[in-house]
Amino acid sequence: MIPEKDPAADLSGWDAALAGAFDVLLDGVPALDPAAGHDVYYASDPLDEFLFPNPWATPDALSDPAPRHLPDLDGEYPFSPWTWRFDLSESLFRFDAGLLAGTEPWGDGGHKGPRPFDDTFVTALRTVSSADEAGDALVRGAELGPLLGRHGVDLTDGTSTRLNNWLTVLLRVATDGTLTDAMRAATFTERGPGHLVSIHDMSRARAAAEPWEERLSTVAHPALRDHLRMLCLTEDDARAEGGFYCGADHWPWTDALEAVGCSLVAGWGFGESQAGAAVVRLPDRPGAR
Repeated sequence: MIPEKDPAADLSGWDAALAGAFDVLLDGVPALDPAAGHDVYYASDPLDEFLFPNPWATPDALSDPAPRHLPDLDGEYPFSPWTWRFDLSESLFRFDAGLLAGTEPWGDGGHKGPRPFDDTFVTALRTVSSADEAGDALVRGAELGPLLGRHGVDLTDGTSTRLNNWLTVLLRVATDGTLTDAMRAATFTERGPGHLVSIHDMSRARAAAEPWEERLSTVAHPALRDHLRMLCLTEDDARAEGGFYCGADHWPWTDALEAVGCSLVAGWGFGESQAGAAVVRLPDRPGAR
């Protein structure tokens, strides 16, 4: 009898190198369910600070599942999130509890003034959103888009500036739903070996944080090893370049994704912990990729 062919034998050298590197980063722990959906979310304080008005925050754009690039806010940078394509329909928009309640700076007596929507909008939003521990509402773009249209809330208008930091976004990176593709995106390796970044090409040479310098030494592909070292720096070194690896120990930037049933697989923080990318296992529900 002819033995069954090992699927791993069909991997190209690059795919095999990535598989080995991801095994190192994930500490050899496989996905509990190979059929589970996985994806990547990106969030950033600086993005939220200047999010509105925004030309892509229209009802149609938020409802559209077609992957798209968003305007590049960083300029040329090898670890820029704007190299990714995003699915706005599956991205999560978080409404602050104070905004929804019309309290704190909101309302007739607050310096922000009345909310740009009424109680009817809030009631409709609550029916399609999840609430986190702080009482903030998280809603997908696919549900938010139609609500904006029906209630006449215009996030492309200059008056929406006052919503900055009160209505924030967790952008969902467009992937094929597998753990491998999510890890490719999160590690900026999805464009192939021609787009790797050497730790020696950055402004100052450095080593990865312990214990990652030692662990990554087992990655056989030299250029991939150096690239991943730049994503496993210490938090202090990652303030200006590269990133620091959180693993599954704690959420980078925010744990809001737990409110919608996601579980953390691997996370990276960037800058002074002001931005982060999280590879997550998606909730087991009909329609989840």
